[in-house]
Amino acid sequence: MLDVKAYGAVGDRSKLDSAAFQAAIDECHWNGGGTVNVPVGDYTIGSIEMKSGVLLHLDIGATLWASTHRADYREDWSGVDKSKVLIKATNAESFGITGKGTIRGFGTEKFGSWWGVPQHPELRVCTMLLDDCRSVTLEDICIRDSAFWTVHLKHCDTVHINRISIHNYRYHLNTDGIVPDGCRNVFIKDCHLSTGDDCIPIKSTENRACGPIFVMNCILESPNTAIKFGTEIYGTISDVYISHCTIQSAIGIGIFVKDGGTVERVQMSGITIESADLYDIKPVVPVFMDIEKRHADSKLGSVRDIAFRDLFISTRSSIVVQGAPDSRIDNLSFQQITMRITGYTPFGNRYKPVTGRRTLKEQRDTEFMIKPAYMTIAYGTNLRLDHIQVFDCAEAAEHKRHDICLAYSTSVSYNYTSVEAGGHEQWIG
Repeated sequence: MLDVKAYGAVGDRSKLDSAAFQAAIDECHWNGGGTVNVPVGDYTIGSIEMKSGVLLHLDIGATLWASTHRADYREDWSGVDKSKVLIKATNAESFGITGKGTIRGFGTEKFGSWWGVPQHPELRVCTMLLDDCRSVTLEDICIRDSAFWTVHLKHCDTVHINRISIHNYRYHLNTDGIVPDGCRNVFIKDCHLSTGDDCIPIKSTENRACGPIFVMNCILESPNTAIKFGTEIYGTISDVYISHCTIQSAIGIGIFVKDGGTVERVQMSGITIESADLYDIKPVVPVFMDIEKRHADSKLGSVRDIAFRDLFISTRSSIVVQGAPDSRIDNLSFQQITMRITGYTPFGNRYKPVTGRRTLKEQRDTEFMIKPAYMTIAYGTNLRLDHIQVFDCAEAAEHKRHDICLAYSTSVSYNYTSVEAGGHEQWIG
């Protein structure tokens, strides 16, 4: 076990400690691996690189503070949208960051058009970028106030993330939590993520397959989307299992297919969703699925084999699922769904959550969002709707809505009773 203070780290924020951290990590790696210990203290760091075989352990009371000076970050490291990177690993294996310590960014000011501050901050720093790595462990650490994406997993295989907490400033856009991008065998368990953007966005940005991914026993809080597929899906995202999570967000679960990719074999069960009280600011939807083209020349993607079971939803909004006329959502099931409507929100002027950049607009931007129903499914086939219960509050009951609207959908089973929706709308409840 090596100690960063033995390599010159001061730990009182009086100077930059990056060089001491890097020296300890490098020597541990050259010696065949081991633990680099970070004792109690406040360490200011810029870019540091993790290496194979090295476990960086943060003691209770140890805090790594991200530098606010651009010169302290490696210019040859760039994250998404030219963000700088605090902690990076490339083509490394059997390493990790553990302990009860904290990593702190500086994303503590409002940023984002929703909050009236559309201009980008001058310096945006991704807290952690792991690129093409294998056998990674992140455990028990706390990350606060990230200024950009918090944990970006790019093309990684076998990542275990246990009991970490991420607490980013709610009004700072792009502070996504854990981002698996083209990864395999990612396990996220017993985590608490509170972010200013998506909590767990799952992506395939370079036509790399993504999955299996397991998310279990997590608390997810976001003003945007808690569990998100996309929007960048150029390959296939498959074999995703989400279970026993508690969500409080504008969009609880969102599948956004814009770039010709595929989402398939997804199971979500035992999930509680409470819609964030942002109805007057942005689209709020507990579950949303959409297939569209980002640009006129984009390919049309697909969604199939998706199962929701045992969802408990509190919302003033509705579930909206919309395939496309030339790409229907195939084999979708909702079983044991309980929706408690907590208040009245007009549907007549609603529009779908777009998220991500696009250049096309179309009728489906509003067509199905404005339907007077608490679940709308459009352009689907082989649908199973089983034991769906909707409980109106007194305020919502004065503006009666249907339980379910089926539009342009075929082969539908509702409570084991066949419903033929065909090319017209079918209203249930």
